[in-house]
Amino acid sequence: WSAGEGERPILLVPGFGGDGDCWGTAFPRQLSSRGIAPVVFDPRGLGGSTLGSSRSSIALFAEDAAAVAEAAGGPLAVLGWSMGASVAAELALARPELVSELVLCCGSADHQRVAGKRPDLFRAIFDRNAPLGEPAAALTEALLPASGKWSPAFRRAFRETLEASFAAHGEGVRGQQAALAECPSLEGRLGSFAMPVLVVEGSEDRLIPPGEGEILAGGIPGALLRILSGGHGLVYEAPGELAVAVAEFLGR
Repeated sequence: WSAGEGERPILLVPGFGGDGDCWGTAFPRQLSSRGIAPVVFDPRGLGGSTLGSSRSSIALFAEDAAAVAEAAGGPLAVLGWSMGASVAAELALARPELVSELVLCCGSADHQRVAGKRPDLFRAIFDRNAPLGEPAAALTEALLPASGKWSPAFRRAFRETLEASFAAHGEGVRGQQAALAECPSLEGRLGSFAMPVLVVEGSEDRLIPPGEGEILAGGIPGALLRILSGGHGLVYEAPGELAVAVAEFLGR
């Protein structure tokens, strides 16, 4: 793991298939410019982290994130993106003493319900028997803007980068597939968060349907909801707007 520049640390928990580099450069830079130090890490089986021998699960990933939070001198703010929002939520529920504030970005209270709404994308992401190129392609489809403002060449390069990462870390990706397919629902536990919570939703999210953020925020006492213009890849599409939302939340 590593921490960027800034007075206030925030642990960034990546989504499905993402390592410590998945945040790009713009979003961490925007956070740093506002005095917030991004703490990034490679989840088990991805980037430079080993897979280990334990069976992959969201709870196990939350334990890993807790270890990073402890090493970074927690308590600290935590931001989880997509599947990482589920991991961050489990961390906050299991180890509230490590989480001062919680940001849930492009997440859902119940992935199984969401999978029923977006069956084609989630089928490719869940299927552990499909070639790794299929979940990489589904994730590319989910992350790239629906507006088409990015060129075909960039889209192709983005997909090729994901495919290469998935091929190089196949065991880690398969473990995340299994964990995501069994992701425990947060519904029924939303009232148990003991820290301030910000929920961020993309207005054009093609993976997590708009409205899921409202369900999350509506069940958490005192939670704030911000809806930003963009899709599932808000960290790429709207890095400045997302950083501002996070900075304003942490500075309340």
